[in-house]
Amino acid sequence: MGNFSGDAKAPPRVYACGSDEGYIVLDKDGNTLRHVRIGHAQSPSIAKYRPDVPGLQLMTINYWRNPGIISLLDSDGNLLLQGEPIHSGSPILPVNWRGDGQEFAMLSGNVREGGMIDGFLRRVVMFPDDGHPDLAFYVADLTGDARDEVVLCDTQQVWIYTQDRPFRGKKIYAPRRNPDYNESNYRATVSLPGWKDIR
Repeated sequence: MGNFSGDAKAPPRVYACGSDEGYIVLDKDGNTLRHVRIGHAQSPSIAKYRPDVPGLQLMTINYWRNPGIISLLDSDGNLLLQGEPIHSGSPILPVNWRGDGQEFAMLSGNVREGGMIDGFLRRVVMFPDDGHPDLAFYVADLTGDARDEVVLCDTQQVWIYTQDRPFRGKKIYAPRRNPDYNESNYRATVSLPGWKDIR
């Protein structure tokens, strides 16, 4: 629940990925504003995936019967894009990779089908074929510069990927996210906009 429209005066709304019911937007009184049947929607994330669209966007991926179909919707529940960049269900975590205000979505560490996609569902970052594990992943700012690192792991190894150069600029995008203690494979990840001055 929140106001993700980009208009500070807009009322909050309730956003739900309801499994086979798809995507539902409700007002604060429980009235349905939008119901989009996009398949078995799970693992939603809300972030600034598209600089050309006001507010934040919601990305979700389908599981069961049609796994891997990703839907990108605006804060009003309008379907912006749909595609199948990966052929399995996966948490869709926002990644503040560049620090410029646009986030990417992490698919997996797989060298062929994984990597990160942008708000047009295009692969924009791929992982090298260097022997890294790809069973699971996590995204977090581990170095303290506001940009995210990607943690790839299996039951034996943990590898961490980060940018190959320092950030250049006077302000860096520093989104606020769910607290780590609330981590779950099924939670909605919310990445709220924020900026930090570079000293």
